[in-house]
Amino acid sequence: MLQLSQQAEDHFLNPRNAGALAEANAVGEAGSLAAGDLIRLMLNVDPARGTIEKARFQAFGCGSAIAVASALTELVIGRSVETAQHLTPAEIADVLGGLPPEREYCLALGAKALAAALRTWHGLSMAPQPPRPARPLHTIVVRHRPVTAGDRPAAEHRRADAVSLAVPRSSEEELAVITGIIEEMRPVFRADGGDVEFVAFDGKALQVRLSGTCAGCQIASLTLGGLRRRICDRLCRPIRVIPVSHA
Repeated sequence: MLQLSQQAEDHFLNPRNAGALAEANAVGEAGSLAAGDLIRLMLNVDPARGTIEKARFQAFGCGSAIAVASALTELVIGRSVETAQHLTPAEIADVLGGLPPEREYCLALGAKALAAALRTWHGLSMAPQPPRPARPLHTIVVRHRPVTAGDRPAAEHRRADAVSLAVPRSSEEELAVITGIIEEMRPVFRADGGDVEFVAFDGKALQVRLSGTCAGCQIASLTLGGLRRRICDRLCRPIRVIPVSHA
């Protein structure tokens, strides 16, 4: 496992400004789910002053991508659009205490996400797009001929009419399944006076933010347990669900 600096690990485990920004008026993305790392940066820019008032992010990929996006939001809040557009990957690296050489590409992803967001602010409209719905789980049906006494030992004399084989989902499909489950369960969360918000997913661990009663100690455990079980059942593999604190 690649070793992150103390600063980068802190941004990964305690991401700042993570989650959706409802009042965003500039949104940019960099990377792709197919490649394994995607950063979506959402900004709220004051039209009168041209100053970035708020910044939030959502990320899919490795811990370094999450750390980069977290640090990036802290760097741009309070800056003018003009100065923000000159922000470099090196400045993000300085905040994180550097990244392993194998993860330095995440710095460029952060800078590209910022550039994309600022382009939308300058007139290229780009509304946040929801994840594409997951395609139905593929099923392969294998027909078997009737078995005879000579085909198998007596203990195996069971006739199988069909066998369904689940084809593994792509990263994009898994993300769509996860966000879809959160939306399915949201009415239950809100009925109890709480909510759960998607933050990031690296393929093994899902980070979410709990609010309201869902953030209560005992309730949080029940909420995360129920969410994890449903996601694991749907994905047919284990994942971790980790709560992150508010920025």
